[in-house]
Amino acid sequence: MARVFNFRRTRNFLAATVLAASALVASPNAAWAGTAADPDLCRNGGGSGYLSCNGKDPNSLGCTGTTVADGVAKNGVYIELRYSSGCQAYWTRYTNQYGSTGEARIKGNSVTYKKTLAAYAGETGWTPMAAANQNPRGCLYFYYSALAQWMEYCVN
Repeated sequence: MARVFNFRRTRNFLAATVLAASALVASPNAAWAGTAADPDLCRNGGGSGYLSCNGKDPNSLGCTGTTVADGVAKNGVYIELRYSSGCQAYWTRYTNQYGSTGEARIKGNSVTYKKTLAAYAGETGWTPMAAANQNPRGCLYFYYSALAQWMEYCVN
Protein backbone atom coordinates (compact mmCIF):
# COMPACT_ATOMS: atom_id res chain seq x y z
CA MET A 1 0.00 0.00 0.00
CA ALA A 2 1.54 3.26 -1.13
CA ARG A 3 1.63 6.20 1.23
CA VAL A 4 0.12 9.41 -0.14
CA PHE A 5 1.95 12.68 0.51
CA ASN A 6 -0.29 14.94 2.59
CA PHE A 7 0.51 18.50 1.54
CA ARG A 8 -1.89 20.11 4.04
CA ARG A 9 -0.38 18.28 7.04
CA THR A 10 3.16 19.15 5.97
CA ARG A 11 2.22 22.80 5.39
CA ASN A 12 0.58 23.06 8.84
CA PHE A 13 3.58 21.47 10.54
CA LEU A 14 6.01 23.86 8.81
CA ALA A 15 3.84 26.88 9.65
CA ALA A 16 3.72 25.89 13.34
CA THR A 17 7.49 25.33 13.42
CA VAL A 18 8.22 28.72 11.84
CA LEU A 19 5.80 30.45 14.21
CA ALA A 20 7.40 28.85 17.29
CA ALA A 21 10.92 29.66 16.10
CA SER A 22 10.03 33.28 15.36
CA ALA A 23 8.53 33.66 18.85
CA LEU A 24 11.81 32.50 20.39
CA VAL A 25 13.88 34.83 18.21
CA ALA A 26 11.62 37.81 18.89
CA SER A 27 11.58 37.32 22.66
CA PRO A 28 14.13 34.75 23.89
CA ASN A 29 13.54 35.62 27.56
CA ALA A 30 9.85 34.76 27.27
CA ALA A 31 10.78 31.12 26.81
CA TRP A 32 12.50 31.16 30.21
CA ALA A 33 10.04 33.35 32.09
CA GLY A 34 9.22 30.60 34.60
CA THR A 35 12.88 30.16 35.60
CA ALA A 36 14.05 33.76 35.69
CA ALA A 37 16.63 34.51 38.37
CA ASP A 38 15.18 36.43 41.29
CA PRO A 39 17.22 36.89 44.47
CA ASP A 40 14.07 37.89 46.38
CA LEU A 41 12.79 34.33 45.98
CA CYS A 42 15.73 33.23 48.08
CA ARG A 43 16.13 36.05 50.56
CA ASN A 44 12.50 36.61 51.41
CA GLY A 45 10.99 33.34 50.24
CA GLY A 46 7.62 32.84 51.88
CA GLY A 47 8.40 35.40 54.58
CA SER A 48 10.90 33.00 56.13
CA GLY A 49 13.70 35.54 56.04
CA TYR A 50 17.35 34.83 55.45
CA LEU A 51 17.25 31.10 56.16
CA SER A 52 15.37 30.57 52.90
CA CYS A 53 18.69 30.85 51.03
CA ASN A 54 20.22 27.87 52.79
CA GLY A 55 21.11 25.09 50.39
CA LYS A 56 20.14 26.94 47.22
CA ASP A 57 22.30 27.44 44.12
CA PRO A 58 23.54 31.05 43.87
CA ASN A 59 23.87 30.87 40.10
CA SER A 60 20.33 29.60 39.55
CA LEU A 61 18.89 32.41 41.66
CA GLY A 62 20.99 35.16 40.08
CA CYS A 63 22.89 35.91 43.27
CA THR A 64 25.98 37.82 42.17
CA GLY A 65 28.66 38.15 44.79
CA THR A 66 32.00 39.57 45.73
CA THR A 67 34.96 37.76 47.23
CA VAL A 68 35.28 38.58 50.93
CA ALA A 69 38.06 36.07 51.76
CA ASP A 70 40.24 33.76 49.70
CA GLY A 71 43.28 31.51 49.80
CA VAL A 72 45.05 28.51 48.34
CA ALA A 73 44.97 25.14 50.12
CA LYS A 74 48.09 22.95 50.28
CA ASN A 75 46.79 20.86 47.36
CA GLY A 76 46.72 23.95 45.12
CA VAL A 77 42.95 24.51 45.06
CA TYR A 78 42.03 28.21 45.23
CA ILE A 79 38.90 28.89 47.29
CA GLU A 80 36.87 32.06 47.75
CA LEU A 81 34.22 32.92 50.28
CA ARG A 82 31.66 34.84 48.20
CA TYR A 83 28.92 37.14 49.54
CA SER A 84 25.81 38.47 47.81
CA SER A 85 24.20 41.50 49.43
CA GLY A 86 21.16 41.02 47.19
CA CYS A 87 20.61 37.46 48.43
CA GLN A 88 22.19 38.06 51.83
CA ALA A 89 24.02 34.75 51.61
CA TYR A 90 27.52 33.26 51.26
CA TRP A 91 28.94 30.38 49.24
CA THR A 92 32.35 28.87 48.51
CA ARG A 93 33.70 29.09 44.98
CA TYR A 94 36.74 27.07 43.96
CA THR A 95 39.25 26.82 41.12
CA ASN A 96 40.94 23.44 40.86
CA GLN A 97 44.02 24.25 38.80
CA TYR A 98 45.73 20.83 39.07
CA GLY A 99 42.75 18.47 39.24
CA SER A 100 43.00 17.64 42.95
CA THR A 101 40.39 15.61 44.80
CA GLY A 102 38.43 17.01 47.70
CA GLU A 103 35.25 18.68 48.78
CA ALA A 104 34.36 22.38 48.85
CA ARG A 105 32.25 23.33 51.86
CA ILE A 106 30.34 26.28 53.22
CA LYS A 107 30.10 25.87 56.99
CA GLY A 108 27.69 27.94 59.06
CA ASN A 109 26.57 27.90 62.69
CA SER A 110 24.03 25.14 62.10
CA VAL A 111 24.42 24.14 58.43
CA THR A 112 27.15 22.73 56.18
CA TYR A 113 26.77 22.36 52.42
CA LYS A 114 29.23 20.45 50.26
CA LYS A 115 30.29 20.08 46.63
CA THR A 116 32.63 17.26 45.63
CA LEU A 117 35.39 18.31 43.26
CA ALA A 118 35.28 16.48 39.93
CA ALA A 119 39.11 16.37 40.06
CA TYR A 120 40.05 17.59 36.59
CA ALA A 121 42.55 20.34 35.87
CA GLY A 122 40.97 23.75 35.41
CA GLU A 123 37.70 22.83 37.12
CA THR A 124 35.67 25.60 38.75
CA GLY A 125 32.53 25.32 40.82
CA TRP A 126 30.68 26.45 43.91
CA THR A 127 28.73 25.17 46.87
CA PRO A 128 25.11 25.86 47.68
CA MET A 129 24.52 29.02 49.75
CA ALA A 130 24.41 29.54 53.48
CA ALA A 131 22.41 32.49 54.83
CA ALA A 132 24.39 35.46 56.12
CA ASN A 133 23.13 34.99 59.66
CA GLN A 134 24.91 31.61 59.69
CA ASN A 135 28.32 33.42 59.87
CA PRO A 136 29.73 30.93 57.36
CA ARG A 137 33.30 30.00 56.47
CA GLY A 138 34.47 28.81 53.06
CA CYS A 139 36.39 25.54 53.36
CA LEU A 140 38.11 22.84 51.37
CA TYR A 141 38.42 19.30 52.73
CA PHE A 142 41.13 17.36 50.91
CA TYR A 143 43.72 14.60 51.11
CA TYR A 144 47.23 15.97 51.44
CA SER A 145 49.61 13.26 50.25
CA ALA A 146 52.77 14.91 51.68
CA LEU A 147 51.39 14.27 55.19
CA ALA A 148 49.26 11.25 54.20
CA GLN A 149 46.17 12.70 55.86
CA TRP A 150 42.88 14.45 55.24
CA MET A 151 42.94 18.17 56.01
CA GLU A 152 40.52 21.08 56.08
CA TYR A 153 41.51 24.57 54.96
CA CYS A 154 39.08 27.44 55.65
CA VAL A 155 38.83 31.16 54.92
CA ASN A 156 36.51 33.68 56.57
